[in-house]
Amino acid sequence: MQYLKETMFWNNSLFKYLIALIVFIISIVSMLLALMFLLKILLKLNTKFQSTFIVELVKSIRNRTKPIIFIASLAIARIGLTLPKEESGYFGKIVVVFMIVFITLFICDVITNFTNNYLTKKKEVIISDGIITIIKALVWVIGFLTILSNLGVNVNTFITGLGVGGVAVAFAAQSIIADLFNYFVIVFDKPFLKGDFIQIDQDLGTVEYIGIKSTRIRRNSGEQLLISNTNLLASRIQNYRVLEKRRRYMVIGVEYSTPLEKLKVIPNIVKDIIQNTNNTEFYSARFLEFADSSLNFEVIYYITIPDYAEFVRVVEEVNYKIVDEFNKLGVSFAFPSRTLYISKE
Repeated sequence: MQYLKETMFWNNSLFKYLIALIVFIISIVSMLLALMFLLKILLKLNTKFQSTFIVELVKSIRNRTKPIIFIASLAIARIGLTLPKEESGYFGKIVVVFMIVFITLFICDVITNFTNNYLTKKKEVIISDGIITIIKALVWVIGFLTILSNLGVNVNTFITGLGVGGVAVAFAAQSIIADLFNYFVIVFDKPFLKGDFIQIDQDLGTVEYIGIKSTRIRRNSGEQLLISNTNLLASRIQNYRVLEKRRRYMVIGVEYSTPLEKLKVIPNIVKDIIQNTNNTEFYSARFLEFADSSLNFEVIYYITIPDYAEFVRVVEEVNYKIVDEFNKLGVSFAFPSRTLYISKE
């Protein structure tokens, strides 16, 4: 014991280092036990609510707080030691930097977790991926400025310099800024949302990601279309999500040899077919015109399913029924034809 007290190293006896080690172990064990107790409480709470948000929160706390516990235990153990002033100052700054970094990481984890497991389930709350990116960037900026402040840097001067430099950057990056402003137009005006099926000019696809500068769309053929927000809003966009029902217009042509009594019953037959088909709304069926090779009936009805695949399926079902009923009635569909008269002269 006397040897430990008399042996000096960096202005501290080995006995003090031993005490510091014991304090470090006690601190880290105590904090880990407190962490385990907190996680158990959260997991018990999750048995009641069955929330993936709580599960992800537990994972984030477990991953991010362990380094903080280690660093905090080192700081507590160092209190009993007498270190050189310069080394002591460096140690304190390093501890602060690490603490701020891991706290910032934890806050970003919570933001991501809250967005993915809570806000996405709220239909009335819609937050774009780009908004989340901006929020995380702001959190990192605040963390970075806090680190600079603790390192002795004049943050006000630094921010002023960024403002002056930002004006120069703005002139050099006008297209990027335009995309950013158009991103906010997309977020607040909501011409489309993530997951919507849209058409841009001749391109059809599903919106996969709405970014700060560009939007990614998965085409029907499988390729990913990357288009800047400025060019996107300058295009004509058709959004099929807001489509409540689809209008179906068709012309049915029958032969000129069809008897009048059969012509008169065709509109009622078509009407009955449409009304007896699920997810349809009948509008009209009328004898429209005398065409070159056929007597044409105009048929209009609506399919009350916005999904395109279901729309095609219902149209197909109606068409099959029309063919079947016309065959039973003995009515033939017309096709383009010409009658040639040959003179004997």
